[in-house]
Amino acid sequence: MNTKEILNKKAYDAQVIYDYLVNLLNLEPKLPVIFIADTNTEKELKRNYLAENPFPHIIALVLAKLRKAAVDKLFLEEKVLQTPVIAAVLSLCANVASEIGELRGDNLSNEKIYSDISYAGLQAIRLYMANYDDKEFKKSRLASAIRVDNAINGSFYKYKTKDNKYVSFHVYYQDQQQKLVKALNLNKPSDKFTLKSILFDVRYLSGVTKNYNAQDLEDLSFKCGACACVIRSRKQFEATEVGKALTEMPLIRFKEFDKNPNCKMNLSKDLSKGPLTGIKVLDLTHIIAGPACSRILAEYGADVLLVRRGKFIEQEQAMLELDGWAGKNSIQLDLNKKEDLARMKELIKEAHIITYSYQDGCFDKFGLSIEEIRKINPMVIYSHLMCFSDTVWRDRPGWAPLAEDITGLSVRNGSLEKPINLNGVPLDYIPGFILALGTLIAIRDNLKEGRVCQVTTSLTRGAMFLHEATDLCQKENKVSDRTQISETPIDGRFNKSRIYVETKAVGRVGFPAPATYHTKYSNLEANMSFSDGNHGFF
Repeated sequence: MNTKEILNKKAYDAQVIYDYLVNLLNLEPKLPVIFIADTNTEKELKRNYLAENPFPHIIALVLAKLRKAAVDKLFLEEKVLQTPVIAAVLSLCANVASEIGELRGDNLSNEKIYSDISYAGLQAIRLYMANYDDKEFKKSRLASAIRVDNAINGSFYKYKTKDNKYVSFHVYYQDQQQKLVKALNLNKPSDKFTLKSILFDVRYLSGVTKNYNAQDLEDLSFKCGACACVIRSRKQFEATEVGKALTEMPLIRFKEFDKNPNCKMNLSKDLSKGPLTGIKVLDLTHIIAGPACSRILAEYGADVLLVRRGKFIEQEQAMLELDGWAGKNSIQLDLNKKEDLARMKELIKEAHIITYSYQDGCFDKFGLSIEEIRKINPMVIYSHLMCFSDTVWRDRPGWAPLAEDITGLSVRNGSLEKPINLNGVPLDYIPGFILALGTLIAIRDNLKEGRVCQVTTSLTRGAMFLHEATDLCQKENKVSDRTQISETPIDGRFNKSRIYVETKAVGRVGFPAPATYHTKYSNLEANMSFSDGNHGFF
C-alpha cells in the first residue's frame, strides 16, 4: 500500500476501535470525531527528525537515527496496531472532557473533535522528539541517556538462555541495576554498565545468560527487586497465572467507594483553561506512563502538582521524564522528613484526584496506602497504574518494554527467535492515555452523581488490548456514524510537529504537538508550560 492507503486504513481502524471502546465502556459520546488521513503531514514530521537535536556529537547522530526510524514507521503498515489505538483513546478522552465541560456550564452544540492519524502515531515516540535550550539540563539529560541506554535494558537487547529461550532485563533505576548485578554475580560494578561500554557488555551478558534457564532468570530478577522476563508468545503468556488474571481483568477497573451528592467536587464556573479548570491533581507518578495520564489532565486545564524528591534538572531519569512534565507544576518533598510528609498529607486533603504509578505498596511505609489516603481525604478519586494485574503479581515492578516482551507483543511484531519491540514506547503512552480516559470518566461521574472511586489499569493490560484491537481490525467491520474520515487538512492545525512553551525549570521547550483538536477548547497548548519548586497547588 502507498502512504495514502496506509493512513486511510489506520483511520478506518481507529473508527473500529473507537466504536469498540464506546461499547466496552458504556459511553455515549456527544460530539462527532473526524479522523484525518492527510499525507501532507509526512513532510513536516520527517523534516523535524533532524531539526533541533539537543544532544552533542556522536550521541546526536544516535538520536537522529532513532528519530528517523521512528518517524518513518509512522507511514508504514503496523503488524501490531498502535496508531489507531492512540487515535481512538485520545478522541474518547476529548469527548468525555466535553461532557465534563457541559456539566460545568459550557455550550458544546455544533462542536467537533479532529484527530490526525500521523500525529496520533507521533504520540508513541514523544520521548525522542522533544527539544530544549537549557545547557545544564542538556548535560543532565545526556548523562541520563548514557546511564540508561545500556546492555541490561531490554528495549535494545534480548539474551539467549541455556534452554534456548530468550530473556530481557529491565532496570531503569540505579538501585534496581545494583540488585540485578549482585544477584547475577557479575564481575563489574553496576554503574559501569553504560552506553559507552555497550558492545563489550552485550558479549559479556550473552555468556552469563547461557548458564541459566530462562524461567530461573525471570524468578531471580523479581526476587532480588529488579525485573526481567522470559520472552513469550501471546499463547504462552495467557497460559501463565498472571496471563490468566489479565485476560479476566477489565481494561479499566472502577472500584466504587461512595456515591453521594455530598461527594461532588465543589468547583467554580471558571473554565478559562478548559473543562478541568480548578480540578486539583496530586501527581505521584514517574518515568513515562503515569505522567502521560496526568499530562492529558493538565492539557484539559487541571491544576497538576507533581511530587518530586529533588529539582527537575537533577532527576536520575531526566532523559525519560521531560515529556511527562508538560503542563505541570512540581513540589520537592522528601517523605523521610517529618515536615515534608506532613505537607504531603495536607496536599492529599486538598486534592480532587491522585494519580499513582509507583510499585504497588511503595508509599505504604509512609502511611500513604490507598486505605490511609482515603482516611485523609475520603472524597479523592485515586487513579492507579501498575505493571501487571491488580490481583496476581500486583506488587511486582515492571516497565513498558517488559510488558511488550512478556505478553507476546514483541514476538507478534517479530518472532520468538527475533522479537521486535514496537515503534517508540507505546506501552508507556497507551496505558497512560487509557488511565486518563478512566480518570475523565470518574470525574464526569463525580460531577453527575457524586461517585468516588479508584480507577485502575496496567501496562500489561494495555498490551493485551493491543492484541485485542489488532485481532478486531483483522475482521470485517462496520463503523457507526459517530466518526468520519477526511483527507483534508484543518486550517492552521496539524501543520507543526512541535509546540513551544516557556518553562520556569529549563527555559524554552519544544514538545511534540497533540493528536487531537477540539473546536471548543482550541487553545489547550497554552496549558503545556511547567514550573519547578512550588509550594502547593495554584
